[in-house]
Amino acid sequence: MIFAPSPRLIDVSLAQEIAQAVYTASSVPTVNSNDVASLAHPSIAAGSAAPEYFNAWSQHLSDIQKRLGRPLLAGVFQNQPLEHILEVARQVPLDMVQLHGNESVEMAQLIPVPVIKVFHVDDTFDLDDESDLLKTFNHSVILLDTKVAGASQQGGRGVSFDWTIARRLSDMGVPFLMAGGLTPDNVSEAVEVGRPWGVDVSSGTETNKVKDPSKIRAFVRGAK
Repeated sequence: MIFAPSPRLIDVSLAQEIAQAVYTASSVPTVNSNDVASLAHPSIAAGSAAPEYFNAWSQHLSDIQKRLGRPLLAGVFQNQPLEHILEVARQVPLDMVQLHGNESVEMAQLIPVPVIKVFHVDDTFDLDDESDLLKTFNHSVILLDTKVAGASQQGGRGVSFDWTIARRLSDMGVPFLMAGGLTPDNVSEAVEVGRPWGVDVSSGTETNKVKDPSKIRAFVRGAK
């Protein structure tokens, strides 16, 4: 659910309606809405390397999703005040927060639910220079998305990046999400090349800026 400036921006009341619909359709409808925040974090030893840390989180989140019997509800924010993020997360409530701007990775420590942190990729992107990306005990999930030059708001632009960059992260044994220009037509190749833990899509499953059920189904088939 998008809470950052975007044509897809929704308010809290609509987000609550969406959340309620997800709870109603859940295979475990009796679980309360603050499940993820109340569940313990995965057991990770201090000083763990990035592969161990992020793999523990990916497994933990998969286990939570199975336990709840429903999708996890994530809210997307971009360069917005921490107080606003915390309030929206509490009101909906959200299971996860996605920071899609230039927020510091340390900001994740102040958010009581798991945090997906974006890292924008362009032609100058070098994993060796991205020390924040692999910092442990901050964000729980890494998201790679395309950096669009000159855009005041990143994300949802339908522009791809070089998937071999993502593959390098996968070869390091680090799970991550991948976004940027993914569509039903290219997601299978993107997954084969980049080998992400998961994918993130927005404009690629829309027709005339509206979510298209047939494209969503085709995208899911391709991603699997």
